[in-house]
Amino acid sequence: MSFIEYETWRIAAGNEAEHHQMIRDWFAFVRTHHADLFAEWKSAKYFRQTDYDGKSSGTYIMLFEFHSLEGHHAYKERRKDWSGPYEAYKKVDPYALFEPNSVVTEYWEPQEENLWFEFEPTENRRKND
Repeated sequence: MSFIEYETWRIAAGNEAEHHQMIRDWFAFVRTHHADLFAEWKSAKYFRQTDYDGKSSGTYIMLFEFHSLEGHHAYKERRKDWSGPYEAYKKVDPYALFEPNSVVTEYWEPQEENLWFEFEPTENRRKND
């Protein structure tokens, strides 16, 4: 069963361009080092919070999906002091560009995953009918 870490933040004033580049650098680093540093991760997804009409609230969101709760804890324990190979990871970690008091971390444990579904794009469904 997956385990999800949900983090939100606001960008510190004047750091917007640097933040957006750092997020791109962060994703590139994680993609390159996934097998050796982030094996417990199932996915990482990045969002900007908006209202119903798409207007930004100024809050950004990252969803980290781990293969399990135990995997989440093992990863956090291994990375806790940013030593060894995680020293390089710390250099692309964008937290320095966040408003410190805006960071919120929550955890979600999926339920009834056997009931979940994803829809295929409409054009694919028509081809398969």
